[in-house]
Amino acid sequence: MNRRDQIEQVGAALRAVRFGARDRGGRLGESSRPCGSTRRAFSLLEVVAAVAIFAVGMLAILGLFAPVTKSVANVTDSEAATRVADAVRARLQAMPFDAALALVQLPADVRKNDGDGTYNPNDGTKHPAVLFGELSGEIGVYDAEAKAWLGTDFSKSPHTAKRLVDADKFFEIDLIRNDRLSPVAADATAAMVAFNLRVRWPAFVLTTSTTAVQNGQASGGSVPFDQSKKQVMFFTGSIQR
Repeated sequence: MNRRDQIEQVGAALRAVRFGARDRGGRLGESSRPCGSTRRAFSLLEVVAAVAIFAVGMLAILGLFAPVTKSVANVTDSEAATRVADAVRARLQAMPFDAALALVQLPADVRKNDGDGTYNPNDGTKHPAVLFGELSGEIGVYDAEAKAWLGTDFSKSPHTAKRLVDADKFFEIDLIRNDRLSPVAADATAAMVAFNLRVRWPAFVLTTSTTAVQNGQASGGSVPFDQSKKQVMFFTGSIQR
């Protein structure tokens, strides 16, 4: 066998491997599909498993948005609390000194109220020094004659008093005397009285667009009001004689 015949035999063998194999009768079988090109469809079990994995992944991703949304809401409320603190300072400066001083509470009284499970800051007859603020920054001061917290209606000219309803009371505000800077004994001659301004929220939670219930108010039990459910920020301030 010469070299040419060997080359032809090798070529024939390669063609047989590529396009088909000989059957037992010695005939060349029909060409088969090239190796590696066969495609298999997904089974129902594989599809269900893939959907389940995708759903779990999406739930995990969506779960990340809840803390982010809450964080954004907290930042927004904190900025509103800062505006309310500024509004309180401005309101106090516009009031007579003695009237503003009556709103400054002793630290011992505030601690007593905080430890009292029956303490209701929305009871103006017992706690007239408590202030309430709206998200807009408007401040309500308790008026004994009206038996309500009154703010200012800036939509009218001249400005008139506006009653704050429960749905408006988002911030609860306490003015707590700074005993170190302004002891009670020095009030008669003091040029100013320093205080710490505590802002807590939400004081009320909306149930409808016009009605609200106090945050932390329980339906029964030994502690009808749980003040720990509120956010809190502290600021400083003073009233000038």
